[in-house]
Amino acid sequence: MFDIDGTLVDSHGVDGDLFARAIRRELGLQVDETWQSYQQRTDSGVLEEVLVQNNVSVDKRPQASERVKSCFIGLVQDYIARQPTGLAPIPGAPELIRKLRSSSEVVIAFATGGWRETAEMKLSSVGIEFEGLPFATSSDAAARTEIMRLAERQAGVFGSFTRRTYFGDAPWDKKASADLGYDFLAVGGRVDHPRKFEDLSDLEAVLSVLGV
Repeated sequence: MFDIDGTLVDSHGVDGDLFARAIRRELGLQVDETWQSYQQRTDSGVLEEVLVQNNVSVDKRPQASERVKSCFIGLVQDYIARQPTGLAPIPGAPELIRKLRSSSEVVIAFATGGWRETAEMKLSSVGIEFEGLPFATSSDAAARTEIMRLAERQAGVFGSFTRRTYFGDAPWDKKASADLGYDFLAVGGRVDHPRKFEDLSDLEAVLSVLGV
C-alpha cells in the first residue's frame, strides 16, 4: 500500500504550498504549514479543523470546503501544466509499481491523505497506472487510518493477505501503520525508521525487504 506525495511523486512541498494557498485565497485564513498542529494530516481533515478553529458555522462548512477543494484542484492542474515534463516521480517509483503489478504474490493499493482528483493527476503525471487498483483518498475519509482501512477492504476482493506493508514518507504515515499493525517502509529523509530508503531506485533491495 502506497502513500503518494513524497512517496511515489516528488510533490510533497508543492502540494502543501498549493493547499495553503487555496485556503488563503478562498477563505482568507492562515494555516500551520508544518501541519504538525492538526490531528488529521489529510486534505479533508486539515480543512475541517481550520474551519472549526476559525468558528465557521456548521451550515457554511460544506460550501467553504467545496470552494477550497475546487481552487486547490485548479492550482494543482495549473502547476502540472506549467512543468515541461509534468511532475517528477520519486526515483524508481514507476518501475516498482510496474514490477509489483506483474507479481501474482502482491496486491497493490493506494491510500493517500490527498483528495482523489489531485491524487489521480499526480500519478498520471509521472506515468504510474492506477486504473483497476484499490484506491482510497481523503475524498473518502478524513482519518488516514480509515483511508488505509478502506483501501485494504478494496484489496480484499483479490484474496486474503499474510502481510500488509505501507510505504510512506511522513511521521503520520509511520504512526498510522503502527496503529493498524502494518509493516512500514519509509521513503526519503523525513522519518527516522530502521527500514528506510532514500528513494525507490534500488528495486532489488526494495523487493528483497518485501520478500517478493
